[in-house]
Amino acid sequence: MGAHVYWTNYNSGTIGRAHLDGSDVRQNFITGAASPTDVAVHGKHIYWANLLTIGRANLDGSGVDQNFITGANFRPQGLAVDGKHIYWTNLPISGPPSDSTIGRAKLDGSGVNQNLITGLNVPYGVAVDGKHIYWGEQPHTTSNGTIGRAHLDGSGVDRNFITAEVSPGGIAVHGKHIYWGDLGLPVPNSTIGRANLDGSDVNQNFITEAGAPHGVAIHGEHIYWAAAGSLVARANIDGSGVNLNFITGASFSYGIAVDGSDC
Repeated sequence: MGAHVYWTNYNSGTIGRAHLDGSDVRQNFITGAASPTDVAVHGKHIYWANLLTIGRANLDGSGVDQNFITGANFRPQGLAVDGKHIYWTNLPISGPPSDSTIGRAKLDGSGVNQNLITGLNVPYGVAVDGKHIYWGEQPHTTSNGTIGRAHLDGSGVDRNFITAEVSPGGIAVHGKHIYWGDLGLPVPNSTIGRANLDGSDVNQNFITEAGAPHGVAIHGEHIYWAAAGSLVARANIDGSGVNLNFITGASFSYGIAVDGSDC
């Protein structure tokens, strides 16, 4: 079927899809979602975060289940999948932002734990690799956002793994690096940041003028991100060749994923 890039259209309640070269754009590849924020791909399935649920479908868009995981008393935001589990960040619908959590379930939707990691403050993006969970906390009352990290079982929480002093949105892990979208305003100040997986060599301006990046995904020699509400952007893996208009016409593009990506 070939590799694709997927994104959430928050305003229209759809999942978009295109080929990796930006052709064959389908803004309504999957319909009927409820304000979808993030999207993840693993194996034969695509997953997305709805208002109160996690949805799932086959990679060809069939078998849509908007209520694949239910029972949330939170607003799912970031979403990530590995070989065993689905992970998502939860923002409280009511109550203080510090009640935010990271949830987890098995790939078949069972074993739901909405409180794998608790006591977070407005976590948006989440990513996983073979050893760790990573997330960005974006306090609305201060610019002192951080990148957190914990073991896959939720232990060893370090909320200040990277002290970015920005507003981290989407998170992606690829190879030896972690990437994040900085939602700093005004939009011309928005960037894509990058650091080593051990938290060293932080480069807050790896990609500049990134157009209010939300979701971030990596595939092969390219970085993809949801930008400026109606766009999907792309750059080379070294940060060069930025194309903010790689795919246009989205309806508040928010989350992003790529077939075979590590995020």
